Amino acid sequence: MMAWAKDQGIENWEITESDGFVSFVSDPKSDLTSACGMTMTHPGPLSVGLFERCKRFAFYAEKGTVKVVNVSEYEGDPAGDDYPELTLPASMIEAIKKA
Repeated sequence: MMAWAKDQGIENWEITESDGFVSFVSDPKSDLTSACGMTMTHPGPLSVGLFERCKRFAFYAEKGTVKVVNVSEYEGDPAGDDYPELTLPASMIEAIKKA
């Protein structure tokens, strides 16, 4: 996760860092993916990843309460790889403003 954060130019990315704005969280055993109900069940893209593939999603939480969840999952694009817009910053900011 550190390499990904560095590649994206994100500072203070650690989830324990109180000054951090973006948190990068790894989920190699799909524990969080399963708990959030975000396991991809489509048979096509499952082979990408270590165990199970996660749907492309973004969420916004305040003080431990999830306020917004956006999932990029479409017929013909179950991974949201071709149309990730709902999970990108512009869509998330608009959803947060409405939350």
